[in-house]
Amino acid sequence: MKLKRIFVYLLHILASTEIKRIEIRKFYMEHLRPIGRTLYILFGFLSVAILILDFGFYYPDDWKPYVTISIRTLVGFFIAYETLHLVFTNKKWKEYLRLHLIELIILGMLGLEIIYEKNIIEVLKSYHISGEDTTLIFLSANQILFLFSNLAHFFRLSKKRDSKKLNPSFVFVGSFAFIISLGVCFLHFPKSSFGSVNTIDIVFTTISATCVTGLSTIDISSQFTLTGQLVILLLIQVGGLGLMTLTSFFSIFLTGKGSVSDTLMIKDLLSEETMGRAKEILKQITLQTLTIELVGAIILFYSFPSDFPIPFPEQVYYSIFHSISAFCNAGFSLMPNGLATEAFRDSEGFLSTIMCLIVLGSLGFPVIYQIRTKLFHPFDHRFRWSLTSKLVFRMSALLLVFGWISSLVLEWNTSLKDFSLVGKVFHSLFYSVTTRSGGLHTFDLGLMGHPMTFVTFFLMWVGGSPVSTGGGIKTTTFAISLLNIVNQIRGKERMEIDHRTIADSTISRASATIVLSLFVIFISIFCLLITENANFIDLCFEVVSAYSTTGLSRGLTPHLSDFGKILICVVMFVGRVGILTLLIALSKKVNPSAYEYPKEYVVVG
Repeated sequence: MKLKRIFVYLLHILASTEIKRIEIRKFYMEHLRPIGRTLYILFGFLSVAILILDFGFYYPDDWKPYVTISIRTLVGFFIAYETLHLVFTNKKWKEYLRLHLIELIILGMLGLEIIYEKNIIEVLKSYHISGEDTTLIFLSANQILFLFSNLAHFFRLSKKRDSKKLNPSFVFVGSFAFIISLGVCFLHFPKSSFGSVNTIDIVFTTISATCVTGLSTIDISSQFTLTGQLVILLLIQVGGLGLMTLTSFFSIFLTGKGSVSDTLMIKDLLSEETMGRAKEILKQITLQTLTIELVGAIILFYSFPSDFPIPFPEQVYYSIFHSISAFCNAGFSLMPNGLATEAFRDSEGFLSTIMCLIVLGSLGFPVIYQIRTKLFHPFDHRFRWSLTSKLVFRMSALLLVFGWISSLVLEWNTSLKDFSLVGKVFHSLFYSVTTRSGGLHTFDLGLMGHPMTFVTFFLMWVGGSPVSTGGGIKTTTFAISLLNIVNQIRGKERMEIDHRTIADSTISRASATIVLSLFVIFISIFCLLITENANFIDLCFEVVSAYSTTGLSRGLTPHLSDFGKILICVVMFVGRVGILTLLIALSKKVNPSAYEYPKEYVVVG
């Protein structure tokens, strides 16, 4: 009987404890949680404001203790909020861990930072980073983690939005316009530049970075501070991947799933046939991009020219910057003369890595995804190269060899005359690669003869491949149009490639893209001829380079008038988003008709 009474007493305690826990949870959910969410949102805005203040503006030293206290308060609130949310959750532990994995990771990282704060600061100081900078880096890391957690909450709350009626082309164009607007604001911050930079030059640099072009009216290494350069680097990364790609990736990554409307939109943007495949490719695009850029940065660091002496932290930074710039086919460099600087021009290991990154970036994300799949599953008999991948491989190889031989033969005694035999072969190959939207060069293009300049027009105009970081009309567009001409000559009605029939809509889109691109290029050259006092060949080179987002220049860019800069900005934007995509975004779709008029043939050609 005594044991029975003890057992009943223990059960009573457990039951009362459970009742109290339920009551506490109910009180928390009904009264404390709404207040916590409101504070979370307010602190999120405050976090953004403090981060902008820290990185963008100079403020009195008297403010620093208050800023530090504010940041630590924000971090403390975040830890308390997530801990309470974890304790009083009514979900199962596994489900909660799956949905809130990112917050828990951030919580753990913040905890480790607090525990090992002194050690982290000592490590940073060992690389000759000042005490004020180490504090700023440490607190900024906390701020970024806090903002990332806010981002996770934002995506979960925003899943209720209805985006079924949004035009994917409009979203794609609008996302670029939005990120350009933010970039212009950030580069106007006092801490972003040394002295004052003209607004038109800031706008030009922002559009060039976002459209991954590389043309610049100013030297970014001397005009912009580290903060400004990091903004430009972020614009290059976002512009290379596309804001919609990044947004949808984080939506899926942070919430564990994407809405049907999001997946449909990404399916259209990636030109994929099925929703499931589009979602998988979206994840792989982002992850493989970051992986390639990381590996590229490591190789660039270890192949960094020894006769270009800069401190260790700057070598790391230069390697990361040029890895991202090369893969995104952006054409930006931190050296005043780009890779034409003697130390880098003679570093074949460094330049070879740059070439590989440019080629990978210009192949297109779906193609890289297929390459990765084949490498990881070499004996999978179900694997089949898509027709797009086959066309990309064939045209890329053909154009690469054509550009290589043309540059070697035509420039042997002109721009390449100062190189050795091996150097001529190597730098001809590099030039052939970079004309396909890479934008980085190893010799003065002003010395290049007119025949090779015209070949460069063609290579830049074709550009990279679809759904890549490269510009131009794209390799598949040129291939389809070329085969269509062959079909017309042979009198063949259907276009068939590798036992596949090409859709009429694809042929029409390719033809329209070519006609519209030439229209934009000719109109732009005509406008520059009116406003600019420069050589005709240089004006043509500038326009084609801007439209194809290549970024190569014969030295004209810094000398453009304000109108010329604005015009080149428009051309870069149109070239990046695609003239056909832009027109589709701006036009209203026509509903399909239930009737058809009699056919009549018009004499053409």
